[in-house]
Amino acid sequence: MLPKLATHPVVQFAILLVVALVLRIDTFGDPNLHGDEVFYQTVGVAMHQGTLPYVDVWDRKPFGLFALSWLIAAFSYDMLAYQIAATLFAAGTAWAVSAMARSWAGLQGALLAGVAYLLWLAPLQGFGGQSPVFYNLFIAVAALLVFRALPALREGRMPATVPIAMLIAGAGITLKTTAFFEAAFLGLYCVAVLWKSGAGVSPTLRSATLWALIGASPALAIAAGYWAIGHWAEYWHAMFASNLDKPPHWPTSWARLKFMTLALAPMAPFALLGLIRQESQGRRFVIAWLAAAVIGLIAVPNFYLHYGLPLLVPLCVAASSFLARGVIGYGAIAALAILSFTISPPFQFEHARQSQQAIETLEKAVEAHIGQGPLLLYDAPPQLYVRTGQPFITPLVFPTHLSHLIEKDVSHLSTLGETKRVLALKPGAVVMAVPPRNGPVNEETHQLVLAYVGRNCRLEKVVPTPERQRTDMIAVWGDCTR
Repeated sequence: MLPKLATHPVVQFAILLVVALVLRIDTFGDPNLHGDEVFYQTVGVAMHQGTLPYVDVWDRKPFGLFALSWLIAAFSYDMLAYQIAATLFAAGTAWAVSAMARSWAGLQGALLAGVAYLLWLAPLQGFGGQSPVFYNLFIAVAALLVFRALPALREGRMPATVPIAMLIAGAGITLKTTAFFEAAFLGLYCVAVLWKSGAGVSPTLRSATLWALIGASPALAIAAGYWAIGHWAEYWHAMFASNLDKPPHWPTSWARLKFMTLALAPMAPFALLGLIRQESQGRRFVIAWLAAAVIGLIAVPNFYLHYGLPLLVPLCVAASSFLARGVIGYGAIAALAILSFTISPPFQFEHARQSQQAIETLEKAVEAHIGQGPLLLYDAPPQLYVRTGQPFITPLVFPTHLSHLIEKDVSHLSTLGETKRVLALKPGAVVMAVPPRNGPVNEETHQLVLAYVGRNCRLEKVVPTPERQRTDMIAVWGDCTR
């Protein structure tokens, strides 16, 4: 039996926050957890020096993710800042999972569902600040508000919490475009319930239109902002055209899908057993939510492991009824913990220390051997730009944007033309992975960079550089054009 004090929402959040801290504390201060989140943090810092996403630095991620990184960087430029923020968001999402599950699973099932979410983040690369770690909170809170509003909607009433939920879900879309499918599900579910209540055609259509406009308003405001400052073309290309221009590389996509399926598989039986025990109205809602998350996953069929993180929220909500089963529920959580720790071991403090040492070694090598020219990072840790005080030499800062074949000419810039342009600036130091980290490699740009360093630079260091789940060899070529 859990103590009566644990029924208070603040106490529940505190419990889940402690669990999140214990599971993630070894990542705090690691400067190279994963290339994606390091890039977001780098852009957030650069925005404080006037960098404008899509213009001065290019990516397909929505503006809200960079705005959040900018906000976090306002507190500190240190990696620790975004890692603490990610921990708070993870705990908040776990709390939202728990709060929804309380409707049918009781205190034990609800809290254990939140714990299950925290336990299974790491096997899906959610150990740090991947974008779903942040936007899952927006969708989970919006879903909680919608679920609690359903009784009123069934009576033909339109509670104020529904437009609030639409606004929160719309904000989630500005962090990750595929959150649109879950946000759309929430809106359509509300419309369907209101329609079935007998509220009438006109009130239902008015409400649907209002909710859609409120949900779209964050993205529309950002788009209007780029139009107003004269950069609509760059924004449109990044948000829409580039996603159509980037074809999936099916052999690697299918391989990643297999890994993702295996990573999600341990949650599936608990979710299924929970759904069987769940009351019918809650079960319909959770199944529809899970279906929307699956559609969001397959809409962008690259199937990187962390793309499975949005599915984790409805899966944990679904599992809550099974986790409520006394000793059986605790046994299930123990089994999940063992599996999670086997797949992605926690408490890797030595790994974090090695990562810090590697990035510091790269930073010092660049500073000692860059001379008068700019810095070029080609398939290399992007945080070295801000750590060494060097400006972005190109908007294509993300490690794969110059080096990966499937990224060729996906941005509004010619990949080959941009590589020639930056090499014409005669970089004083070039940092690059040896061998390249992501295949298939863009050999056009790769051979140009190799030819430049071979003619003009000296190999200063090759540093084993750990990320959380891999170690890469990163070379520093310095004293170029001496």
